[in-house]
Amino acid sequence: MDFDNIYIDELIDIREEARQTKNYKLSDKIRDFLDTKHIFVFDTKQGQTVYHQGKGTRVDLIKRLKKEKLAQKLFDAWLYSINKSIENF
Repeated sequence: MDFDNIYIDELIDIREEARQTKNYKLSDKIRDFLDTKHIFVFDTKQGQTVYHQGKGTRVDLIKRLKKEKLAQKLFDAWLYSINKSIENF
């Protein structure tokens, strides 16, 4: 039985609590452990954002997220230009 995976959600909750109580040493240790399981936690103003990945590293995930953000910006710009073209037609 894979006990690591059973308690992942609980570890994520414990990490958030540790972060809120400024126990950054514990928070970082949990984050580092989760990284080994391809579960990447990022802290935001709204709280934790968790990505469950099947493989890869934190750096791989960040690169992918940056590409997706750029693709979204390009799509939004294209859509804006199409809407402007329709308005002027």
